[in-house]
Amino acid sequence: MLVAFWGPAQGQGRTTSNMAAIAATIALDHHIRVLMTHTHVEQGGLEYVFSQTRAMPQSARTSGGMDAIERLVQCGMLTPEGIRDHAESILKDRLELLGGSTNAEKHETELLLPHIFKDYRRFYDLLLVDISSEDNPDVVSLVMEQADLIVVNLNQNQVSLNSYFLKNNKAPVPKHKPVLYCLGAYERTSRLNRERIIKQYGLKKKEVGFVPRHIGYMDAQNERRIIQFLLKAREARSRFLEFSEDGYFTGAVRQMGQLILRTLDISPVSELEVAND
Repeated sequence: MLVAFWGPAQGQGRTTSNMAAIAATIALDHHIRVLMTHTHVEQGGLEYVFSQTRAMPQSARTSGGMDAIERLVQCGMLTPEGIRDHAESILKDRLELLGGSTNAEKHETELLLPHIFKDYRRFYDLLLVDISSEDNPDVVSLVMEQADLIVVNLNQNQVSLNSYFLKNNKAPVPKHKPVLYCLGAYERTSRLNRERIIKQYGLKKKEVGFVPRHIGYMDAQNERRIIQFLLKAREARSRFLEFSEDGYFTGAVRQMGQLILRTLDISPVSELEVAND
């Protein structure tokens, strides 16, 4: 199943940051194979934040990812195995990344993506695609039309929310596609909280999740240790009358992942179920 992550304003909804946390959490929680990629021509945020956990050596990265996919497409030799072999492992047999180009010459992303969309299902249950609002409109439209689900990443700014919901600024999201909303860098103490946003814009509770603002997660992205942060944060235990920032973050990201899986009608075996067998 293909899930497109997109936001109407570049950087404001934390699209890449949200997708990284959600993808990793789904992979840590379930026996499921997830492939991440993006529509940017060059390598960017995803490659950076996962760089310390990418299994492929630096010398091999220049010949993998989208550069390798482009060569195989040009030769008419791209297969599902080709996609798998040129993706980089983040969590063994769970989470992989098909990185952007390392070449200065731009490749035609809209010519490569249809081949990936056709062949990824052999080895992956989920394909998460990070779309930039500054991308070529043709590329954005292509991904949106092929997506089984679109996750629109928003913030808690009233002007931005009004612009999206009230001023018919929802293009390029197709009206016939299922949509979830993810509030990035979410502040739980804001008066414009999730419940108020749901009520104000006539949304359903099952359509809206969030990724909380967490200084530790911000630092983990800068220091390229997202997986280590998530593993440590999920060990947090709530104490009576004591708020756990790590526990709150993990729970919210996990809930957003569950919203995605339920919307897609995917019921993978959880890590907890395997441990109890």
